[in-house]
Amino acid sequence: MSDVESNIGRVRRAKAQYCRFVDTKNWPELTKLLEQDLQVRMFDPAGATIVSFDDRDSFVSVCDTSLVGAQTIHQVHNDEIDQISDDEISATWSMEDMIIFGSPGLGLPSRMHGFGHYHELWRLGAEGWRIARLELRRTILEFTVASDQGERVHV
Repeated sequence: MSDVESNIGRVRRAKAQYCRFVDTKNWPELTKLLEQDLQVRMFDPAGATIVSFDDRDSFVSVCDTSLVGAQTIHQVHNDEIDQISDDEISATWSMEDMIIFGSPGLGLPSRMHGFGHYHELWRLGAEGWRIARLELRRTILEFTVASDQGERVHV
């Protein structure tokens, strides 16, 4: 196996860990996969910015507080990965996620189900491969909202 293949394998494993750490709310381990000056941008299907972060701690803190009481699943598929230098890898993953919120109350989302693509830059440092830039471009984003007539899906 070449060095490039080995590095790509390490990034694939780290991305799988990223998904598992978010779903199990293992914030200390998730933090280890992210560079301190991490850039995160997430967009809805129309291209509007949903969230934007310029550091790891803010991103992890919002993940922690927004997922309290929620059940989640994050899956990535169909990777396109290229080593662009000795210490940088570009990766694109198709993705699907679902969040089931605890007790949201009337008019608030009880569930979110989305699809899209992660576009990432990974950097190799002393602690291994870490995400330096993460952009999530949604292609489908559905919310189920609780109402007094039951739940309704909003796209």
